[in-house]
Amino acid sequence: MTASLLLAATLVAAGLQPTVPPPAETAPVQAGAAAPAALVLPKGTMIRLMVLNEVNSRDHKAGHRFVLRVDEDVADNGRTLIPTGAKAWGEVVSAEGTGSVGKSGRLNARLLWVDLGGRRIPVTGERSSSGSGGTGTVVAGVVGLGVLGLLMKGNNASLKAGEILNGYTAADEAFETAAPQ
Repeated sequence: MTASLLLAATLVAAGLQPTVPPPAETAPVQAGAAAPAALVLPKGTMIRLMVLNEVNSRDHKAGHRFVLRVDEDVADNGRTLIPTGAKAWGEVVSAEGTGSVGKSGRLNARLLWVDLGGRRIPVTGERSSSGSGGTGTVVAGVVGLGVLGLLMKGNNASLKAGEILNGYTAADEAFETAAPQ
């Protein structure tokens, strides 16, 4: 027998109760506030964006940034994550003005991010636009003005104020929310 068993047997034989050390105490678990739950807006979630001021191939060049606004709430489980009216930004990638012989302008733009009080949520999306060709005008000009009609230009490309562009979240975005009640 081991020494501790022998000691316990001796104490029992003598009519005494052996003392067993109490089990190590563990720290009580606090039933405090739970950590906030996070909602995740998945990559590829569509965000409707409205162009606020016209962007055109005549006045804007590559690198020009322009402002848009979120056109409708983006929500998850009844909670608005991106509210209507939040600012968003786009950028002109390339712009080509009109040319002679009815050549129309071209404009390529991409979406950059939605701004939520300093937090930038990257979005993807592109829009290409070209002005209407002026072929009919050139033909009429040549008939009416002769060779000078060839100098008539096409129309500029533009993103009109009020036009809606669809952007998509570039990555999963986590939003902290209060714990459910």
